[in-house]
Amino acid sequence: MTHDTTKDPRILAAQLACALLKKSVKQKTAVQLKVSRDRLNEPAAACESAVMTLMYMYQVPEALAASEPIKNISGAVKFLTGAYGNVLAAKDDHTLLRANIRWCLRMLDGLEDRFGNPGKTLASGVDLVVVQVRNVVKSDNFWKTRVTDGHGEYTVMTNMKDVAADTRLAAAFLPPREIGGIVSEAMFLGSGKRTEPVGTLLDEDRADAKDAAGILYDELAKHH
Repeated sequence: MTHDTTKDPRILAAQLACALLKKSVKQKTAVQLKVSRDRLNEPAAACESAVMTLMYMYQVPEALAASEPIKNISGAVKFLTGAYGNVLAAKDDHTLLRANIRWCLRMLDGLEDRFGNPGKTLASGVDLVVVQVRNVVKSDNFWKTRVTDGHGEYTVMTNMKDVAADTRLAAAFLPPREIGGIVSEAMFLGSGKRTEPVGTLLDEDRADAKDAAGILYDELAKHH
C-alpha cells in the first residue's frame, strides 16, 4: 500500500517548520546561545533534508513514523533544543523569534506522533491540544491569555469575549504571529469547555479546526 506523502498535511506543516527554522537560526538573539550560531545550520539542514525525504517516500503513516528520517529529525531536534536552552528557558522573552523557535522544535519533535492522526485535513499537521487558561487580560480589542499544555506556558491572543481563567479549551498550535502588537503562539478552537486532561492531543474529528486549517493553508501558501 502506498500513500501520497507529497500531500500529507503533517509533512507539509513540518516543511513549513523547517523553512521557518532556517530563517530563525540566522537571526541574532538577545540571549547567549550555548553553542556557536554557525553550528545551528547543520542540524537545521538535516531536518529539512529528512522532511524532504519523507515527502517522497510514498509510504503509509505507520511506516513513516518508524522511518530513518524521523530518527534523524529526532537527533537534530535534540541538539537544537540543547543549543537554544537559554532562549527556551527565558520565560520573560515574548519575542517572535523565541516563539518561532519553540514552534519549529515542537512541530519537528512531534511529527512522529502526528502520523497517528487521521490526517484528513490540514489541521492534522499541527498539534491540537487541550490547554488550561491561567489568566486573561484585556488588550485593546483582544484578550491576552496565558495557557498551559502541561509542559509549558504560552500566550494566546483571542477575540472570544467569554474566555475565562481556570477553564480548559482546545487550542491549535499554529505558526506564531503578532496580534494587536503581541505575539500569539496558538489559537482557541471555539469556547466549548473540554473535560479531557490538560495536554491531551486531539485529532480533527474531536475539535472544530476548520479555521485553524484555513490559517495554516495561508501560511503554507506564503512559503511556496
